[in-house]
Amino acid sequence: MLALIKILLGCCLIWIFIQDIKQRRVYLFLLVACGLMMSYLFYSQSQTSVYLWQIGFNLMVVGIITIILFLYAKWVLMKSFHKTFGFGDLSFFLAIAIGFSTGNFLILFSFSLLFSGILFLRMKPKMKLSTVPLAGYQALFFCLVYYSNWIFSITNLYTF
Repeated sequence: MLALIKILLGCCLIWIFIQDIKQRRVYLFLLVACGLMMSYLFYSQSQTSVYLWQIGFNLMVVGIITIILFLYAKWVLMKSFHKTFGFGDLSFFLAIAIGFSTGNFLILFSFSLLFSGILFLRMKPKMKLSTVPLAGYQALFFCLVYYSNWIFSITNLYTF
């Protein structure tokens, strides 16, 4: 069962990456499916009370980041929030928030943003659209993290 979920999760993450790169939009069912699979993998490796506390904290972090982005878009960029930050990006933030322990979430989330920024700067000259496919780049990052961890057993993604 876990092997099937891991394969399906990898496929969903790659699909999100491809779809976001090509169309700058991602099907909501893919984001929900990723969130549910990530959440199940985390839940299966932890106790219920620990799982609930950690995803609660992770969701609070995502909420704070979203508020900061909203205020930045409104006061600094003078644009509406939905023109500066996509619903798919927020949905992907929520999906990964329920998929990892707090320590690993903070580390992986930070590195996924760094990875996305570097990849965007590298790919920018070749891109037709000037917007950042953030959910797609993050999906690629998390696919690489999951599969490298599953293959090489680097660390437990759910206990830190």
